[in-house]
Amino acid sequence: MIRLFLIILLLAQSLAAQGVLTGKLYDAAGGDDYLDDAAMIGAVALPETSPPFNELTATQWQEAFTALSTGEELTVPLGGEIAPVTPTGSYFHEIEGDGTFRLEGLPLNQRLGVAAKVGDVWWPLRSEVRLAGAGVEQEVRIPYFRLGADPASVKIEKYHLEAGASLRADLRFGPITVLETLRITNPDAAFAAMVTVELDVLVPPGMSARNLPGMYGSQLVYMQGWNATPPAEKSFEEGAATAWTFGTGGGMHGGKPVYGPEAQASPDNWHGLNGDPMLAMVGAGNTVYRINPSPSGRSATLVFTRPVPPARDGVPGALEIRLVHKGGVLLATPQGKIAVERMFNYDVVEATASVALDLELTGLVEGAHRRLYGSPTHEGAHQFPSNPELAPDLLAGEKVQLVLGFGADAQKQMAALEARATGEAPPIDAPTETKPEPGLDQQALFLGLAIVFGLAFIGALIATVRLPRDKQLQRLAELPASRREVIEAVAALEKDYKEGALPARAYQDQRQRLLNRLVEFDARAKEED
Repeated sequence: MIRLFLIILLLAQSLAAQGVLTGKLYDAAGGDDYLDDAAMIGAVALPETSPPFNELTATQWQEAFTALSTGEELTVPLGGEIAPVTPTGSYFHEIEGDGTFRLEGLPLNQRLGVAAKVGDVWWPLRSEVRLAGAGVEQEVRIPYFRLGADPASVKIEKYHLEAGASLRADLRFGPITVLETLRITNPDAAFAAMVTVELDVLVPPGMSARNLPGMYGSQLVYMQGWNATPPAEKSFEEGAATAWTFGTGGGMHGGKPVYGPEAQASPDNWHGLNGDPMLAMVGAGNTVYRINPSPSGRSATLVFTRPVPPARDGVPGALEIRLVHKGGVLLATPQGKIAVERMFNYDVVEATASVALDLELTGLVEGAHRRLYGSPTHEGAHQFPSNPELAPDLLAGEKVQLVLGFGADAQKQMAALEARATGEAPPIDAPTETKPEPGLDQQALFLGLAIVFGLAFIGALIATVRLPRDKQLQRLAELPASRREVIEAVAALEKDYKEGALPARAYQDQRQRLLNRLVEFDARAKEED
């Protein structure tokens, strides 16, 4: 009897030691208190080692919350590929029609991430909750926006590309860093617009799409901010130095951040890309890191599905996406290029670019046979203005190919670095060819660059005198057995392609295989040293 009494007492104490979260879900644009759709409140208990909840909501998290709320198996982890986290518990309940809620049975002294679902979208509470001691019941308010703005009124007001490079003797490739900025606006004063932007990301030589997330902070950084709410700021102190690293510590040489049992929230002003003091980080929606099937294993895409907030005080709502990613050109093939394609679901009103003087940039709109940018100026960098002949610069659904490579002087420096690294004699400079004056035949210049990179609409213009298919396949399947043979094979491949002896797809696939082989030889030589 006494034993039974003790068990009941322990159970009663356990039930009493539970927290309660109450509060209200409200339309931040000032709409009706009563909800248009069914809504749910949810909380997940986070381990002490987890990145702050507001960092997790900047990654892929919508599917995880939906699965947890329905008791389904968690196929996509909270935080996705970049910041996977396993919650230690989850708690969900329906929200009343007027937006009020009460969530009971929450654990004490644990970090809790809280979000409310309206329709199909989860809207997060930015700061974590921790119920402890006398604070076993806490009240919060969770803002959201009704969706439904006219998609035709949504515009990409600005698309800006910056590129820089720095040649180093300790690398066998020339790194190229690309920063892209998109500013998307919504003039509707009552409704937000959910938009999707897909951006293929560059992968540095020697890396794969699979291991790129582990290099977040050094090879890949992104942010999405909006002007709907003031940014959360914090004074600059050592404890916040790893904010917005998703637990990676900033990449290769960054120390792992240390969290703890207290409620966490990263300040917006400590995000490395948030230079605009008017932007707060967006939590609603998803950012998915997608690995694409490819022969080289080096194809990946970031898919941003985020709301553009309603206009406020006559100022359009704005969502700004910024992405830093890195590619590179092998020193053994200094004439090589890196290329990305961009196609958006919304008109791009203004497209501009700024590229370091040792780099060259070309932007071609596929199918339209026209350039994306206006004529560049050369004041400290190659400055590409908006195309004065077009408004907007890029129509929704149009595809543009952006090609970056090193200029002639940088290529010579790369060849010298490669010669020193391999112990070979420096190459003899070829006679300098007379270059046409700028502006004499811009269309021919763009056409030539397009041929080199195998654009589909140019491929039809190439003379296609090709080897028999079985010989092509046999030749492409063979990989050289030495580093010198790889370099010779790259040169032969370029020659065959320019003469029309190979289709564009076969050329691209084999070139990537050869470059991967070259990286393999270099890595092996480094290990032996």
